[in-house]
This record gives sequence, C-alpha cells and structure tokens, in this order.
Amino acid sequence: MSEALRTYMSPDSRYKTSSYERNGKPRFCLSEKTRKGTLITEFSMAGKITDQIYLKEKMPEDSLRDYLGKEINVEKINAYERIKVSASCKKCGMENKISRELDLAVISYVDNVPAVPMFKCTGCGERFYAMSDEYLELLVSRNKDLFKKEELEEIEKDRISSIKQLDEYIIRIFASKKITRLVIVE
Repeated sequence: MSEALRTYMSPDSRYKTSSYERNGKPRFCLSEKTRKGTLITEFSMAGKITDQIYLKEKMPEDSLRDYLGKEINVEKINAYERIKVSASCKKCGMENKISRELDLAVISYVDNVPAVPMFKCTGCGERFYAMSDEYLELLVSRNKDLFKKEELEEIEKDRISSIKQLDEYIIRIFASKKITRLVIVE
C-alpha cells in the first residue's frame, strides 16, 4: 500500500494536500466544506484549476480521500493559506495579488459554487474567470445531461474542436459581463 498523502487542515476546515503526481504533472488538491456540500478542487502548482467537483452531503476529509483514491494523513495547522496564483492583474499590473474568490469568502457561508472558477485582484478589485481546457473537458464529461443528443455526438466525433467551440462561447459570455480571462503562467 502506498504512503498516505500529507494533508493540512485549517481551522475553517479546509483540507489542502501536499503535492502529488497526476498524468505526469505535479498537482495539489483542496477540499472545502460549504453550506450545502463539499467542493474538491485540483490545482497545478501555478494555481491553475485542473478539476473541480461539488459533492453534496459528504464531509471534506472523506470527499478528498474518495477523490484521490488514497489515504491522507491529516495535520492541523493554525491558518488557511490562500492558493498562490502565478498571474498578474491585467488592469493594475500587480503580481501576486490574484486570489480565488472562494479564498476571500467565509467558505462555510457559501451557498453556490460557480461552475466557472472566479478570481479577483486584491489590489484593485478586478474580477477574472479561469478555465483550462483540461477543466472544461472534465466539466463536459461529468455533465452530459446538459447537452442535446446531437451535441454529444459532435463532441464525441471531434472532441478538440467541440471543446474549443465551448471555450469560445464562454469567452463571449464573460466578455459581455466585462470579465476577462485570467492568464496563469505555468
């Protein structure tokens, strides 16, 4: 049996893992208890969200163990440390000031988790969205009930082109709200 993954639990019951490898790339994971469920988010080491799932009625520790498919070794820490995002604000140019909006919230009060991850510059307040192709593909594969039969057939026939088209729709939606895409430097 493999060694348990070191995981840190903050006083607000956020569980953040140490790094592990998935598909040959280093990742870490965060499990957060909201008012209505548990959000599991996987990140690249640069802070890019590579996967996110929302589970109802499961506790953060159990959810994290199930998601990872391995044991975790939980160690309590004094405070939650926000996810470090390797990006600069397009508006004010400040570096190291970008945070996930969920990191700025009292997580236990959060009712709804956006399907598209949102970020905010803590320097000037500018909002951003961020969605990697990897994340979008997983989102589509887990939510097939949102698509018509013809759309699913098209996605299966030409996955790359279909994901690109969905990404373009998302860009237009957020552009209409004057929210730009966050560029995370890997």
